[in-house]
Amino acid sequence: MNLVATAVEKPIKAAVGVLLVTLFGVIALVTMPVQLTPEVQTPTITVESRWRGAGPQEIEQELVQPLEEQLRSVEGLVKLSSESSDSVGTVELEFAVGIDMSQALVKVNTRVQQVRDWPIDADRPVIRTASANDRPVAWLILGQAAPDPKTVEQARGAHPAHAAALDRVLTARTPDQALFRLRKLAAAHPELAGLVPPEIDVEAVRTMAEDEIESRLERVDGVSNADLVGGREDELQVIVDPQLLAARNLTIEDLRLALANQNQDTSGGDLWEGKRRYVIRTLGQFRSPEQVEGVIITRRDGKPVYVRDVAVARLGTKKPDGIVRRFGARNIAVKVTRESGANVL
Repeated sequence: MNLVATAVEKPIKAAVGVLLVTLFGVIALVTMPVQLTPEVQTPTITVESRWRGAGPQEIEQELVQPLEEQLRSVEGLVKLSSESSDSVGTVELEFAVGIDMSQALVKVNTRVQQVRDWPIDADRPVIRTASANDRPVAWLILGQAAPDPKTVEQARGAHPAHAAALDRVLTARTPDQALFRLRKLAAAHPELAGLVPPEIDVEAVRTMAEDEIESRLERVDGVSNADLVGGREDELQVIVDPQLLAARNLTIEDLRLALANQNQDTSGGDLWEGKRRYVIRTLGQFRSPEQVEGVIITRRDGKPVYVRDVAVARLGTKKPDGIVRRFGARNIAVKVTRESGANVL
């Protein structure tokens, strides 16, 4: 059959055929999965817990082993492995290919919640639908913006002797490189110091990134987790004087227990007055260093021993979990890890 002759004799059928082929082609183009590399990754769920200051042996005994006892009987589990390091314990579960990861995640979470004996100062486990060894699919660097090119051009006109150096700032490949060249130029020529923007508060940028960027990235379909690197988190520190503590026959454990027992809100039940019901709560969580220093640790000869007698409370920051420097400046980085089976594109 001559297709050309048939199409000419029956134009309506030919037009309908072309429209159908185009329609199915568009549907296939939209729904067809696209992947840079073939999917050969084993479905994996990682359970990670942190206990600051604990050694690998303590991590193994107090965190990893209780998790392994609960997780080894999860349905569909093919392989279970764990790793204990300084302050971090990781349990990795591998499942059979084709398993429903949403159902597996629910089962793992149910098992983790059944772990009762947990160190009081250790973080609760974090469950992720990715392997701890997976490479991030994206890095986002949050840095300082370079000066406006118009400002640099005005400075070039005002300082002809530095025109060539300022041209290198304008022709930089990235804003970070332009800022780096401008800082070097301002260090050698103080008259250009006004062009350099003030240093950013990396700790404040980290707080903004946690509240605005990290949480939104983790809600993206296919993203397992987004981790921040760089900066420091705020914390309330209690600096203990060992000599004052020993003079009152106290230990660090006594101080820790006193703070843990009193740093909590307590429910006082409810009170009915006619048809009205009042819920009573006792607010006991610390909200300032002064409240921490006013905690009573114990009593000696009828006199209270306060935290301020043996220690000083102050607002500080945690130790950094990493340092990010780009062109000599401190920045914040967000690394994004995909879920098992997610499409990178």
